[in-house]
Amino acid sequence: MQKFERHDRDSSRLSSRRRTPGIVLRTRQQDQKNRRGFTLIEMLIVIMLIAILVSVSLISTDTSRSMSLDATARMLVSDLRLARNYAIKFNTKYKVIFDLDEQSYEVQHSGSGTLPVPKDNLAGSRVDSDKYIKRLRSDSLNLPDQVVIRQINLKTSLSDVTELEFGPMGGTGPTRNEDTVLILSTARNGTTFIIPITVSWVTGQAWVEEIQTLNN
Repeated sequence: MQKFERHDRDSSRLSSRRRTPGIVLRTRQQDQKNRRGFTLIEMLIVIMLIAILVSVSLISTDTSRSMSLDATARMLVSDLRLARNYAIKFNTKYKVIFDLDEQSYEVQHSGSGTLPVPKDNLAGSRVDSDKYIKRLRSDSLNLPDQVVIRQINLKTSLSDVTELEFGPMGGTGPTRNEDTVLILSTARNGTTFIIPITVSWVTGQAWVEEIQTLNN
């Protein structure tokens, strides 16, 4: 009787040993499948992160270019409005003269008599601190692209001009009976971006247009 019981226990142990490798093998296979699954998920996460970083980089590039053009354009429009306001205030004429070679412009009193020009509080101790002169390369705070005045022309006849004169009523008429358009530009990665500024000849009001891409 004891022999039979011992035989049954031995058979049970043997059977258990025979089943164990199969269970272990299946467990290892399942672990390998799980590891493969996690690796695929990790790859997808990495790809998504790369795509997000590229998108952010492109947005950042576009934003910096927009900020440079927009900041410079608004600085110029502010000075055009300043010259117009002085012409209305003193009931005379004030002129904005542009130098495209030097990339600068100056506000001058062009009417009769002696009247002050706007005070440039940012001029500091410069020799021309008694004048109102702005130089785009040093005064425009470009972020980070260099913006230049590309051209200045009349809107209808397309004639090139180098100055704007505001009268006592604020407009540029009657000597100029069409709007004036100033084009600012900057370049990045072989592409030129421009932003037009339009000045009404009737009212003298100036406004900034939308940024555009120029086909080179």
